[in-house]
Amino acid sequence: MKALMYYGPEDLRVTEVPEPVPLKNEALIKIKTCGICGSDVHGYLGITGRRIAPMVMGHEFSGEIVRFGEGTVCDYKIGDRVTVQPVDFCGECENCKNGYTNVCLNKRFFGVMDVNGAFEEYLAVPVKLLYKLPDNISFDEGALIEPLAVAYCGVKKAGDITGKNVLIAGGGTIGQMILSVVKAKNAKNIIVSDLSEFRLDMAKKLGATHVINPKDKNTDEFQRDIQNILDGRLVDVAFEAVGIAPTVTQALSSLKTQGTCIWVGNSAKMIELNMQDVVTKELKIFGTYIYTHEEFGETIDFLSETNLNLNTLISKEIDLEQAPAMFAELAKTTDKYLKVVVKF
Repeated sequence: MKALMYYGPEDLRVTEVPEPVPLKNEALIKIKTCGICGSDVHGYLGITGRRIAPMVMGHEFSGEIVRFGEGTVCDYKIGDRVTVQPVDFCGECENCKNGYTNVCLNKRFFGVMDVNGAFEEYLAVPVKLLYKLPDNISFDEGALIEPLAVAYCGVKKAGDITGKNVLIAGGGTIGQMILSVVKAKNAKNIIVSDLSEFRLDMAKKLGATHVINPKDKNTDEFQRDIQNILDGRLVDVAFEAVGIAPTVTQALSSLKTQGTCIWVGNSAKMIELNMQDVVTKELKIFGTYIYTHEEFGETIDFLSETNLNLNTLISKEIDLEQAPAMFAELAKTTDKYLKVVVKF
């Protein structure tokens, strides 16, 4: 079968590899769609250390069950349309027993480190990670459930946002999905900030009530922009969806007294922040890391019930042979594509 092998920084090649053989309690999935995540592009560039060559990336995917490992007993059948939670958890560590499978002490992440992912024609995965796709969710949308789950769980941590004013700092895929979720959950004013006019235009299409380009604005100017939009007020909840110092600063500065900031972005290891602002405004800050096993299922139900149009986020569809060139292009631009998916 064909696989997109990562051999090192900026070295991706479509290669013939053996088809995987599913073990007991595993299913062989014929991949239908796999999304290119920003973290995949960072891995391609070799700047994260979270891709160990040679390996196959890809953790946003959907497909069809074609075979089960010998002795497997499960509720699925051959031909089922599925998406896959890519975080394999042990179920035995303290975190797993407390329900925090997202921070399993022994987790394996498909498409990360040295665990092969879904930029290949077939992938064997544990049946416990499978979720059947409802009839109203396509394979393309099924592949986007993984990033949607990241957004859904970030919003979930903010509690009830009905009627609240919200800032989303960062208009990439996760930021746009946060926008879609908070809109579905009836937030009042939804402000998106980003340096890219392409992303801001997308945010407006998806229902942002206001957008801000923070280019050349200092913190006070950014805060005044928020106040001008909200008649002198600041936001109730801010979502930081990039993970770097400037957007963290923007998110914190946008908050009213006792406001809530949800950190979804995960890029910079260390940042500086205005500690006095956090303390004197009694701000609440929550980190959120991907999703639990239970929350992945909740996300599928949410998508099926609200019928969000995730296809709007797909800027381009390619085949596997086009992937090396597309990765090289994505590494150089953020103003042309939001989500690119590989179709099989």
